[in-house]
Amino acid sequence: MSDREKRLLFFMAVIVFLVVNGGAVKLFYLPKLKTARAQETEFRSKYEIAREDLEAQDKRSDEVAWVIKNEGEPRSAQKALTDLEQLANREAQRRGLTVKRRKPMKAVDDRSLFYHRARVEIEVSGRENVLYQWMDRLNAPSEFRSATMIRLNSKRDDDTLIDCLIVLEQWFVPEIPEA
Repeated sequence: MSDREKRLLFFMAVIVFLVVNGGAVKLFYLPKLKTARAQETEFRSKYEIAREDLEAQDKRSDEVAWVIKNEGEPRSAQKALTDLEQLANREAQRRGLTVKRRKPMKAVDDRSLFYHRARVEIEVSGRENVLYQWMDRLNAPSEFRSATMIRLNSKRDDDTLIDCLIVLEQWFVPEIPEA
């Protein structure tokens, strides 16, 4: 073989080597690189979401601890309603208020909700400052209880007394039904 043929064969081998490597890069390396970059982007976004969730969890840890400490024992809707009604009546009588009417309302016990609600509507009459003390005792966030509707009307015949209609709600953890 002559020198020219050897050079031509060498250049042909180099060209074939480059074409084969170019094809291999295009067929194997670039798709894997594209997949790796897509996964890297996905993992970075998941990491950022997880980091934000962790920061939000740290911010809410005090609130979660408060809920765990104050939520109370699981109980039935009937028991919660009875306890709520008795509390409102007992506190009204203790403060010298006249209970005109008590009306248990339909409890909110949607199975998709974690907390259920017992509700009672109470109408009382008494002096303004005593009514405020009574409402202050009934509104107890630490006991998951709140007056969600309050209507005050002064009595026509006696200016010192006020009629008060209040809807009192108690959130509670429901009992788990026995299997």
